[in-house]
Amino acid sequence: MKRTLLLLAALPLAVADEKKPEGPAAQIASMDWLAGLWRGPAWGGTFVAQYTAPEGGMILSTSKLIKEGKAVYFEFERFEASGAAVTLTPYPKGAAAATFRLTALEGRRATFENPDKDFPTRIVYDRKADDNLVITLSDASGRREMFDLKRAP
Repeated sequence: MKRTLLLLAALPLAVADEKKPEGPAAQIASMDWLAGLWRGPAWGGTFVAQYTAPEGGMILSTSKLIKEGKAVYFEFERFEASGAAVTLTPYPKGAAAATFRLTALEGRRATFENPDKDFPTRIVYDRKADDNLVITLSDASGRREMFDLKRAP
């Protein structure tokens, strides 16, 4: 009987620890696992991306594609707690593109979607391990591009 009471008393604490972050500010703050410098093969070259910590309700990133020792593509991204949502706006080659909305956040995996865009309509950031970040771009037709990145020193 005593053991049962102790287990029941501890149950609300265990459930409270598993709560997902609520509200945009808490959601983006919980995405601190994205911060750092990442690199890996992509599009026939090396893709390098750096993400800031989510201080001030915003994460900024810069990325570039290097082929034969030359940067041939670059992009900026802005993740922000904006109103009632967390949004992601990419800036390929410095020009603003369609904004994506955070639709799922579980542990170290964040899914952003914009069904009105051509490709991609979904961008998933998945921290598979401490030294591995996988970014997947996809759409409803099944088209998919994956960036398997390792933490850079």
